[in-house]
Amino acid sequence: HFSFCRSLLEHTVSAENLSYRLQRNPGSSLTWHDGRSQRPDSGRTVKLLRQPGTEGSQVRGCDHYGIYHTSPTLGSLVKPVVLWTQQDVCKWLKKHCPHNYLIYVEAFSHHAITGRALLRLNGEKLQRMGIALETQRQEVLQQVLQLQVREEVRNLQLLSQGRADRAD
Repeated sequence: HFSFCRSLLEHTVSAENLSYRLQRNPGSSLTWHDGRSQRPDSGRTVKLLRQPGTEGSQVRGCDHYGIYHTSPTLGSLVKPVVLWTQQDVCKWLKKHCPHNYLIYVEAFSHHAITGRALLRLNGEKLQRMGIALETQRQEVLQQVLQLQVREEVRNLQLLSQGRADRAD
């Protein structure tokens, strides 16, 4: 059920690998942008753009994880949680819930938990997913709550940044 997350345990990308890959394939990195200008009534939409000709290709495991833009401030732009894939959620679990990671990753993968679903989890949903121990559910929920707070702070910062930009 969670074979795509298994590579997270074995695969690490070093900074040299990233710069080498960027030099070797300069047009293949992914970028994201705010699509409000195309559809103003739909709220905030974010699109992932691919290099032409790669639309049908499948990205497996973590091979192309983590490159969303190629500006000089690489790393300053973080993908919003609502856009996280199952792999992103697995990485988050590994970092924030390492003690029971294998239990969680199996349940989360089996139920295809993405970032949007992660933010909406509660104790009852975790129990239905098979996380039987109350202490384990509390561990996950505490981390989810911290993630929600970080995401709210991030959204507020982006909003106030937008207001400051318009005031100039």
